[in-house]
Amino acid sequence: MDRQHFRQQLADFFDQYHAGTDWTRFTLGFEVHAVKRGDCLFRQGDQSAQMYFLSSGLVRYYSVSESGKEYTQTIAKAPRVVGSTRAMTLGQPALFTIEALENCIAISFPWKPFYAQMSQDLAFMHAYAKFLEAIFIRKELKESAMVKHSATQRYLDFCSDFPELKDSLPKQQIAAYIGITPVALSRIRAQIE
Repeated sequence: MDRQHFRQQLADFFDQYHAGTDWTRFTLGFEVHAVKRGDCLFRQGDQSAQMYFLSSGLVRYYSVSESGKEYTQTIAKAPRVVGSTRAMTLGQPALFTIEALENCIAISFPWKPFYAQMSQDLAFMHAYAKFLEAIFIRKELKESAMVKHSATQRYLDFCSDFPELKDSLPKQQIAAYIGITPVALSRIRAQIE
């Protein structure tokens, strides 16, 4: 894929939230990253001042507690903007890792120049705001499900949202995503079958 393809993909992604950005004014260069399954864009504790656009593939955000327990916070499918807002905007270490669940292609922009160019186009800012709204809504829905839905329902929701992962993702990662132990997940799967 050529660089123009990535630019067009990025434009199409933001235009779905709000059309009207003058993409000819967006001249910022970017790096292309081929990320193999199991590799990471960055790790918990890293400084990461980059905004990534996931062109293809699938990633998970996970964090590890002080006791070593792993928590999968979210799973993101391409096309999608990914990264640590805290690390980008505040210059502080990332609180989670982004790991490729399959081979991915991502492009990255340094956050501050990206934001400076984006802020010069009101339509682009509107698109970015709508994108952030969508993320906040998904986060609220997941947090609500963790409290209100049974473990079985959360597993069924996972299977509906990520049908390609229910048989290929390690049981520990699925269990961490829906907030249960791998043993409990085995019981749920046995009951469903």
